[in-house]
Amino acid sequence: MKKGLLLGAGFSYDLGMPTAYELTEVFLGLFDKRNTARLVAGLGNFQPYSADRPINKAAIAESFDLLLGYKDKKGGNYEELLAKIQDLAGQPGKPQTDKDSHHFVFGVFYEIIHTILSVYQAASYEILYAKNLEWFSKLSNLLSDNETWVFSLNHDLFFEFLSIDLKIPVTYGDMERIDFPVSNIEMHNVVPLSYAQRKDYKIGSEGFFKGRLGVNLVKLHGSLTELEYKDGSMICNPLLTVRSSFDLMETFRKVERMGYYVQNRRVPSGRDRAVTNSKGELDIICKSMLTGGKKYSTTVNEKAGEEKLKVFDDVLRQIDQLTIIGYGFGDRHVNFRLSNAMARYDNLTIQIVDPARNKAPEFLQPFDYDGKIKLAMCGAAHWMDYCKSNSWDSKQIEALKENSKYRTEIKKSVQKTLQGIYKLG
Repeated sequence: MKKGLLLGAGFSYDLGMPTAYELTEVFLGLFDKRNTARLVAGLGNFQPYSADRPINKAAIAESFDLLLGYKDKKGGNYEELLAKIQDLAGQPGKPQTDKDSHHFVFGVFYEIIHTILSVYQAASYEILYAKNLEWFSKLSNLLSDNETWVFSLNHDLFFEFLSIDLKIPVTYGDMERIDFPVSNIEMHNVVPLSYAQRKDYKIGSEGFFKGRLGVNLVKLHGSLTELEYKDGSMICNPLLTVRSSFDLMETFRKVERMGYYVQNRRVPSGRDRAVTNSKGELDIICKSMLTGGKKYSTTVNEKAGEEKLKVFDDVLRQIDQLTIIGYGFGDRHVNFRLSNAMARYDNLTIQIVDPARNKAPEFLQPFDYDGKIKLAMCGAAHWMDYCKSNSWDSKQIEALKENSKYRTEIKKSVQKTLQGIYKLG
């Protein structure tokens, strides 16, 4: 049987990463009426595009008013909020200065969300990963005898950590390597990255496993460590040929530190990051994380920049079973591909693993017959064991319940770190 996996935020829940609601709570907790007034005044002085293309404080204030209103209504999905900011920028009749201002604020929020996730990655790895590695040790039960395609909607590195520590071969499909210095004041300290040319990124690429055990990992929404270079023509990732998750975590920390310094001051960066190339020169590399309401286009025709979705379509055409773990079915570009595949391919079945879901999402209900859709109300680690043994591990269940207190510890650690970074109080 040819298997594939689609992983949502729930896959990393027992490893310490936040749910969308928790991340939203942490993000919104950074803002109140007093500090947003200061931020509006400060951001209004920026010239992110050029002196000839100014932004304005009124439009910036409108974006922050939207944020405070969302917080007052106890909104629980940061991506919904970011989509509303994008909608402001897209309103017909808005002057360019307003559109630029909303885009600028979206970039500021993007950078904060990226930072929150990066801090969560570090804290959860340190506090919870080692405690739970044992309970995820049956990951191979989810894989095919030959290659397995894994599509992750998460930005974290936990699937990679597990694969490396459990000795499961894993690849991003990269074929080439490029090195960057950490910075122009640390030229000796190198960050090794693998990369694939975007034009060559397809299901048949030589960098992917074929006919043997191994995971072809596709980060559909980018990653904390995935970077786009040379105007997006190169998709760069950390090397996965390291000895342990610890080594990959060290690469993560180096990627976080990549930058360029002028007079001992790091050049400010957002999604477009100022970094140092091998010649010691200022260069630009782009964060790949996709968030908000416009991750991908709304049509299924093949387009530049959407190569990963094309691979997803091609894999759905080939596999017999797709196991979906911890996905809330909130991404239209994913959902209509799932619906289309179920309608077109009679052999395709879907196994949904989610402790909070007792029925198929509405768009899949027309295919809920003859066992084509199956549900398992449990977490990722539970399912790895149960899918082969057909019995629940009581010791595992009790151990994973203990994660609640560690998740609280992680959240407090993250909030403390963020207060130190942003000083928004």
